[in-house]
Amino acid sequence: MAKSQSPLLGSNRRRYRRHRPGHSSTFRNFRATIAGSKWSVPPVNNGPYRKDSTERGSAREYLSRSALLAGLLAVLLGVTALRGYQVLENSGAFRVRQITVQGCRTVREEQLLALAEIRQGAPLLGFNLSEAKQRIRQHPWIDRVNIQRSWPDTLLIKVQERRPLALINLEGGQGLHYVDQNGIVFAPVEAGQDLDFPVITGISLPRIPPGFSLREGAAADAVQFLQLTAQGNPILPMQALSEVRVSREQGIIAYLAERPFPIYIGCGNIKPRYYQLVRLLERLYRKEKIDHIREIRMDYQLGRILVASLEP
Repeated sequence: MAKSQSPLLGSNRRRYRRHRPGHSSTFRNFRATIAGSKWSVPPVNNGPYRKDSTERGSAREYLSRSALLAGLLAVLLGVTALRGYQVLENSGAFRVRQITVQGCRTVREEQLLALAEIRQGAPLLGFNLSEAKQRIRQHPWIDRVNIQRSWPDTLLIKVQERRPLALINLEGGQGLHYVDQNGIVFAPVEAGQDLDFPVITGISLPRIPPGFSLREGAAADAVQFLQLTAQGNPILPMQALSEVRVSREQGIIAYLAERPFPIYIGCGNIKPRYYQLVRLLERLYRKEKIDHIREIRMDYQLGRILVASLEP
């Protein structure tokens, strides 16, 4: 029996090709059409924030050019100002023709002008005020100084001298020196100067360093006592004192100008001691007993005063 032949075999066999997954024919046709044309990526539109490269380059170039012009203008102005300053300095229009000095009582004007190195006819514009102030401050009597230009040809010098509070008689042959309101020993006493001040005694120093201040111990108490008397209390003003002696053991001892007896004030608590003494002296003056006093002691107990009398 002959075998039946499959219709898939032999010459009449049909060939079947497995269909592979992929794109459809429609997509392939579309891709072929696009590939044949000129394709370009469309530009991205960022709306109002889009910046064109040409515009950015122009802006940078404009800024660079502006900066260059500004620099050249600044240099030109600087050179012009310098030249103008030199012309004004060397011209005769702004030269020192008048010098006014205010505040001198002890220091002579000639001394100040010599320290400041000011001369008539010097250029007013080129005068160094700061250096002149520093030189004037070297004078021991000068506390503050101010120098101003007054156009077109005047210099105004204002000084504030130190105000003496007392004299100090330094042991060791150094003689009398002035003490200012802050207790600073600032200048020796020269011939013809004012001596109408109380004298601080009992302090021995090998030498006076610049700006030496009486700040410690009994010396500071003496300065505070004198500052209180300088306030002008009519019972015990500064003019009523002749001497304030400094003692390490006893504190400060005051002497009145018109009375020979000592007043032993002691150490510390100077302000209450001063006002206690004022009240005591007021009673003694009122009762006319001041002439019979031998000594007054305030140094043995705070708040209590011992008055020794010449009468039995």
